[in-house]
Amino acid sequence: MSKTKPIPRHFASDNYAGICPEAWQALEAANHDHAVGYGDDDWTDRAANLIRDTFETGCEVFFVFNGTAANSLALASTGQSYHSILCHETAHVETDECGAPEFFSNGMKVLQVSGPEGKIHPEGVEQMVRKRADIHYPKPRAVSLTQSTELGTVNSRSPRSTGGAASRTVT
Repeated sequence: MSKTKPIPRHFASDNYAGICPEAWQALEAANHDHAVGYGDDDWTDRAANLIRDTFETGCEVFFVFNGTAANSLALASTGQSYHSILCHETAHVETDECGAPEFFSNGMKVLQVSGPEGKIHPEGVEQMVRKRADIHYPKPRAVSLTQSTELGTVNSRSPRSTGGAASRTVT
């Protein structure tokens, strides 16, 4: 039998890495006795409350399998099938989610915005919003921004540096 060659550490996907020891210990501790399933158990309730406490807000918490599901379902919740999501042309949601945002949103279109260094600027958002006003154009409803880009650059917190400012002001 041949041995498999170890895969070098890299960040291609959150599905490549093993589980951290603390999480494994928590799973092992939970793996005793029986519990009601489908989210009605004490473990889920405690985890949801920890998330609410961390973010200091009363909100609904939905646990999903991976980042693609989380990104896609979050974006799907922002609009209807006749809306669109704006993102940079090299954004993760465009280049690595394999159509999942469009699928889970029942057809929202992901529209690409260009910009230097993987960043969206307010002018780019405004251009896409004002590009067309006819019924056949998927009206932009959300802007997908990340702190770090797929190119390794980092968006600052300055509203001027990202599409965030434009997304709140363009109507």
